[in-house]
Amino acid sequence: MRGRLTVLIGVLVSVALLIWALRDVSAAELLRHLSEANVWLLIAATVVATLTFNLRAIRWDILLRASNGHLPFGSRYAAVCIGFMANNVLPGRLGEFARAYSLSQITPVPLSAALASLVVERLLDAIVLMVFLVPAFFIVGVDEAASGTLRDLFTVGVILVSASLIALALLVRSPDRFLRLAATWFHRVAPDRVADRVMDVLSAFVDGLGALRHAHVFARAMLWSFAVWAWNAFSFFLGFLAFGILTPGFLGALVLQTTISFAVAIPSTPGFFGPFETAARVALELHHIEPARIISFAAGYHILTFLPITVLGIWYMRRLGISRKEFGGGKPPAPETPAPETFPPETSPPETSE
Repeated sequence: MRGRLTVLIGVLVSVALLIWALRDVSAAELLRHLSEANVWLLIAATVVATLTFNLRAIRWDILLRASNGHLPFGSRYAAVCIGFMANNVLPGRLGEFARAYSLSQITPVPLSAALASLVVERLLDAIVLMVFLVPAFFIVGVDEAASGTLRDLFTVGVILVSASLIALALLVRSPDRFLRLAATWFHRVAPDRVADRVMDVLSAFVDGLGALRHAHVFARAMLWSFAVWAWNAFSFFLGFLAFGILTPGFLGALVLQTTISFAVAIPSTPGFFGPFETAARVALELHHIEPARIISFAAGYHILTFLPITVLGIWYMRRLGISRKEFGGGKPPAPETPAPETFPPETSPPETSE
């Protein structure tokens, strides 16, 4: 019942946002802008966006290596594709779990350690996106009210990110104390067998935060995070050019992807249809661009970049024998007995220089 209610809320939110985004936009104008778009630039934008997942797989190695050693690129890339595909087609925002679970199935990394590395990754993403929001304050033509809203958003984001970073840093600094307190509490409220299992998971999770123990590892991961999001913003910029949207420029692309990243965090349908288009309209109307052109860009870019990673994720799931039920309710492997096999070399994508 809870799952069905979540899906229903997501559908209602997505429909409401799509209605809002499409207001005052005629189908004829929308189709005209789509037909006039530069096909080659759209293809280039799609290729650039898809290659972002290669960069994510490279960055993930830095976060995982601190606690789990080096893993084959193919294994990491397969898990990344499966995770983002899950967010595109499955309800319940299962992408992060699907990604960590897939990695635990094809490498020796425990599920909880993989999840911990993704917690650090999300923190890095939030820091970078906050930094990329700063240019919005200096874009010519943004009115004072909009600029004030962006500043408020930036302030809230900085507070949340700082609090999260401090909490994780304290946890990494005193892991034994945290684990002792957690063990005492769980043994009081649960049977010993259950408490011991929970502590195994927590211990692996804390170990998976290894990237936070070393400043140079965290700094490398941060640099790769800037590369990931700058490259992704370049795909938005190419999409702008394909639809004749020139005013925002690359700075506008940086701001747009931050706006979209916040928007897709709210409940919605798989694939984030509705929040994506609404965020695009909110961000690009600051530059006084006509709504029909904005929505045609958002729809075209969204659908074209949606397809490649979804197809790749489905292919990897079938190749690895992972089923959808394993994400929704299957039993993950125990942390102490992770799967020993790595991704088959013959099906790995070409190695990328790291």
